[in-house]
Amino acid sequence: MGKFFLRFFQIVLITIIFIIIFLSYFGLETNKFNDLIKNKANEVNQYVRLEFKKTKIHLNLKELNLIVRLQNPKILIKNNEIDLSKLDLFLSLKSFFSSDFLLKRAEVAFVRNDIKDLTKITEIFIPKIINKQLNKIFAKGTIEGNFLIPFETDGNIGDDYEFSGKISDASINLAKEFSIKNLTTKIENIKDNNSKNFEIIFEKGSINDLELADTIINIKRLKKETKIDSLLRTKGKLNFLQIKKLVSLFNLDISAFKEINGELDLKTNIEFNLNERFKIKNLSYLVEGGIPYLELHTEEKEVIKNYLPKYDPKIIIKNSSIKTTNSKSKYITELKGLYKINRNFDTFDIKKTYNSKNKSFNGSGVIDLTNSTFKVSRLNYIKEEKKKANLSFDVNFALNKYYNVNKLNFTADKNKISLLDIKLNNNFEIIDLKNAEVKTFINEKLNNNFTIKKSKKVNISGPLFDFQPLLKSLYKKNKKKTFSKNFSSELKINFDKAITGTNDDIFNFSMVALINKGSYEKLSSKGNFSPNEIVEMSIYNHDNDKKTLQLISDRARPFVKNFDFIKGFEGGKLEYESMISKEGSNSNLLITDFKVSKVPALAKLLTLASLQGIADTLSGEGIRFDSFEMKSNSKDNVLNIEDALAMGPAVSILLEGYVDKGKIVSLRGTLVPATKLNSIIASIPVVGDILVGKKIGEGVVGVSFKMKGPPKDIKTTVNPIKTLTPRFIVRAVEKMKKKKKEESK
Repeated sequence: MGKFFLRFFQIVLITIIFIIIFLSYFGLETNKFNDLIKNKANEVNQYVRLEFKKTKIHLNLKELNLIVRLQNPKILIKNNEIDLSKLDLFLSLKSFFSSDFLLKRAEVAFVRNDIKDLTKITEIFIPKIINKQLNKIFAKGTIEGNFLIPFETDGNIGDDYEFSGKISDASINLAKEFSIKNLTTKIENIKDNNSKNFEIIFEKGSINDLELADTIINIKRLKKETKIDSLLRTKGKLNFLQIKKLVSLFNLDISAFKEINGELDLKTNIEFNLNERFKIKNLSYLVEGGIPYLELHTEEKEVIKNYLPKYDPKIIIKNSSIKTTNSKSKYITELKGLYKINRNFDTFDIKKTYNSKNKSFNGSGVIDLTNSTFKVSRLNYIKEEKKKANLSFDVNFALNKYYNVNKLNFTADKNKISLLDIKLNNNFEIIDLKNAEVKTFINEKLNNNFTIKKSKKVNISGPLFDFQPLLKSLYKKNKKKTFSKNFSSELKINFDKAITGTNDDIFNFSMVALINKGSYEKLSSKGNFSPNEIVEMSIYNHDNDKKTLQLISDRARPFVKNFDFIKGFEGGKLEYESMISKEGSNSNLLITDFKVSKVPALAKLLTLASLQGIADTLSGEGIRFDSFEMKSNSKDNVLNIEDALAMGPAVSILLEGYVDKGKIVSLRGTLVPATKLNSIIASIPVVGDILVGKKIGEGVVGVSFKMKGPPKDIKTTVNPIKTLTPRFIVRAVEKMKKKKKEESK
């Protein structure tokens, strides 16, 4: 009896093992679930129909559940047929013995289908708003792979679905006018700390002609959002249109560029989250790589032209590297390599940080300027090409608002310009400053050596200062001021020597001034040409709207030298006074006892007036004048000459007119040889007897003239006259009376 039960038990065990093996490997064909499966598929989505020929039930020993494998399955979604290579339904063991259809998950494998079929399947278990976006994104291509669709105990589809497969020759629209073309990529599932991630590996593809081979994208599904971490490898040529599309993804501003073309070889790591509404959050990226060649066409900037007069707005960069990172509040770009703004390449290494909270930039780095011409007009300094030089800087700025120079150092051989803590407004006017050191050479000769320091007041001092730029600007109105309206301070200056560009250097120059809201409220300065020759200048206020500038110099040449139409000026003393207001200025200029040897306009005038002898004198030893007086007013860029009289032994000139600086010159007046003038005045009763006697000349007594045209192309016409205008006679008599009185003292 015991043997019977033992044998029976062995047979049952062998039978069970056989059934398990059979169900595990061969399966049991049955129609038990056919209708139920079809009905359940339709319950999941009313537009879904499942077609298959038969079913086989397999036992899943690993998970102790049943696998219902559908033979030759097809999914029909809204009458669109999708061919499947596998559709396995995983059920609980209880389902086989009851009418309950306890579906745990479904595994779907499909052969190569149109990529649009992906959205037909995902429509079953992905929210419509996301699926709609997917349908827009996937334009064309083929897809093959496996879906794992989990189900909850209540029959609803779970969230931790999986997909692995391959996309071939696809076009994917990531954004408007921005797509990936010819894409072939593998998609795999990766488990990480009980979470399920997708890894997408690009075998080939391109974005705007940039190759994307070896790009990797990781997708991690969280509870309420999806985290995407990607490494893009981009290599190829780019034009401006393509770059605009790329930078639009990162909200970068490239409005300063007119054109961009070049080649890039970059690795870009991009991380961001997608919320349930498919919106991008927490975007961060890291761009690293090389720039074999890049052309940047910028707008021409006058402020750059002032310092780099030969710079080309078309900047070329080559053999360079770039690194760009961003966080929640900062964007950092590091760039170094070779650049060209003229004819040859120099090196550069710069770093730019953008702070999104206060919308400000910080720029720092070192730029080699060896192959560039570098000019600082206010220091009368220029570095020519091929001379070794570099510029290091650390600047904080907000475009069109302010520029804070934390540190700037320019070095070129023995030349050095160093700035520390200089604050400028959007017009590059000084708001505040701390320290500056300047030492420059011109033609190997020292022309500047001084320091600027500010604590309670501004102190400028040193052995040497080049006055030439200041003298050139003395009679010019500049809309851009040195100091902003926010700058107020006392100013003290001491120079051992000041260069004027002539042999009239100034020694022991000193100045004290008060600057209030960007303007000189008070100023007093003094220097010496020699122990007995001085130069003095002062500014004082009459009220809030008017101030007076006075200048007295025992040598006029340093101040006249910068007038382009006068050459060979010798001797003379100068007195100048100007009443300045917001509306303009009214000025009086007096120069006495001087000689000029080269005045092209006057030489031409004398020749046209048939005064060849005087013209020859002008080109030879020069013409002497006893005095030159001019009364003028100016507003904006126009100088109105109300009255100007030059009197000398050889010739006298009276003129009036206006000069629109840089545009047009318009003058008219009267020119008289001095011998004729003396004869005419001598004929005036009483006055003539007192001043010059009774000698009367004959012939033409003078000419009237007109001079008009652009500064470099002035047309001159003359008209001989027999009789001088009353105005000329009156001015000449006044001048002679004044001279007579001075001589009698």
